[in-house]
Amino acid sequence: MLSPSSSHALRAMSLDAIRGFESAARHLSFTAAAEELCITQSAVSKQIKILEDALGKALFLRGGKGLSLTPQGRELYEAARAALAQLASAVDRLLAVDRASVAVTTTPSFAALWLAPKLAKFQLLEPAIDVRVDASEARVNLEREGMDLAVRLRPVLPEGPPPLLQEQALLVAAPAVAARIHSATDILQTPLLVYHDPATRFAWMSWTAWYERLGLKPSARQPCLYFSQYEHVLTAAVQGAGVAIGRTPLVLPLLGSGQLNVVLPGQTVAGLGYHIVTSAHSAERPAVQKFRAWLERELALEAIG
Repeated sequence: MLSPSSSHALRAMSLDAIRGFESAARHLSFTAAAEELCITQSAVSKQIKILEDALGKALFLRGGKGLSLTPQGRELYEAARAALAQLASAVDRLLAVDRASVAVTTTPSFAALWLAPKLAKFQLLEPAIDVRVDASEARVNLEREGMDLAVRLRPVLPEGPPPLLQEQALLVAAPAVAARIHSATDILQTPLLVYHDPATRFAWMSWTAWYERLGLKPSARQPCLYFSQYEHVLTAAVQGAGVAIGRTPLVLPLLGSGQLNVVLPGQTVAGLGYHIVTSAHSAERPAVQKFRAWLERELALEAIG
């Protein structure tokens, strides 16, 4: 039974406010949340303020380096994610009782750069199966959040299971920018596009490590652009803003289309491995099995390529 104080706070928390907070917490950006929800940044700010006023606690730390969650914000984010996922799963079942569906969770960069562009291909193969994509950096509990399977990145260990595909890191830039880079020292005259990862989950992708590898010394005069979302790094690279650290398979469509070129082709670094995890309650469902098999085939093709 709810206490009077929690009942009062919950009455002040609209579903729109919870959705706005969850999106802002996931992206760590009010602007990105506003774009995702098709509302203004001011509306997102008001939604967050409603929640903070109802709880009497700050949910975000607002600093010069961008947003971060307070401990209370992290706790509410986990609860909001789980609640919204369960609600979405129930709504999907009610709206599509006669259609098979698959819910997949993966990172925002893999969802935006690799999976979403390929879903039309899957739809042609399996038009009777609907797919719901949940993009999040969090490693969600599949059963608790109503997900059928996950595409996850893990370190590749000799004693561990082999990945379906292992990432390769390489330097990329728009053709006009790449044409100006003939040697490692030419990079010093080019703006760097930096994936700002506060948790340093991808240390092997840092420019510090790349400069050491190339025998370069950082210069305070070299301009840098920082992004909290990896797909924004590649978008800026396509527009000719500078040189970026590309990750296969995410960068392969842009290389194949000629929007990006490889810089210093001999320089590559092995990264994380791709694995597919299936929820125990979904493993026997034919739609999930078909989608997993399709994912495995597509990732295998990238590994061959």
